[in-house]
Amino acid sequence: MRPRSIAVAAAVGLIVSLAPTASAEAAKKPTYKVSIKLSTTKADVGQTVKVSGKVRGPKAAKKRLAVQVKVGAGKWRTVKKVRTTKKRGYATRIKVSTAGAHAVRVVAPKSKRARAGKSTARRYVGWRWLDLTQQPIDAEANAVTTGPATVAGRTYPKAWLVWQYVSLFIAPAGSCDTFRSTVGVLDESEGDATLLTVKSPYDVLDDDPKPAESHFQVKAKTAPRAFNASLTGQRLFGFMHGYTQRIAVIAPQAHCSVNALKPVPSQD
Repeated sequence: MRPRSIAVAAAVGLIVSLAPTASAEAAKKPTYKVSIKLSTTKADVGQTVKVSGKVRGPKAAKKRLAVQVKVGAGKWRTVKKVRTTKKRGYATRIKVSTAGAHAVRVVAPKSKRARAGKSTARRYVGWRWLDLTQQPIDAEANAVTTGPATVAGRTYPKAWLVWQYVSLFIAPAGSCDTFRSTVGVLDESEGDATLLTVKSPYDVLDDDPKPAESHFQVKAKTAPRAFNASLTGQRLFGFMHGYTQRIAVIAPQAHCSVNALKPVPSQD
């Protein structure tokens, strides 16, 4: 073999012999390990959730991390960046901006000495108080209106104004845990009144062999009474009013894990 051919063959052999070594070194490069913990699994819109943990890997101290959030089945997006401490820990807070299921993870970008790593995804649910005067209801035409109500000489800007002999329903659909309002007899009416409240884990009341019922009494010419009810596990909630007096359900709200309620299924 000619000297030049020998030199070329030797160079090729050297490259071939070095390739596995470089590949092996790359395979040995560690991956950043990121732990994560959330302060809660349930928070209202406007509140914050604390995200904390530690990072293990080469030069993990003072390392910049990306906090990512995914809402429902959406895409991951970076909502905040934070640096680890000298002890490789991190802590930050993220603001809840919408209702529904959320997932959170923390990503440690790659470096010259380690591959990128990410934490497991932790989950929390965003909740919010819904103004029920802006949500769909099921009631007889013109039997329930929305607007200001005057009770015991004071006017309240938002209320359901309920005529006599009428039923009114909303559909929590299992996504709400609390109903709150105050209830009073409108000043234009005379005499006391009683509301029958109804809730059911069924979409249609007639499908429920034994709906949960309770009576709530209100007196005329007196300040509205606070009324709260648990909606946990309930798909249907409402009132039945069988008196001649007109009543006001003032500032009705529901605490829900959705941004809007669905229309009430037909009760016919």
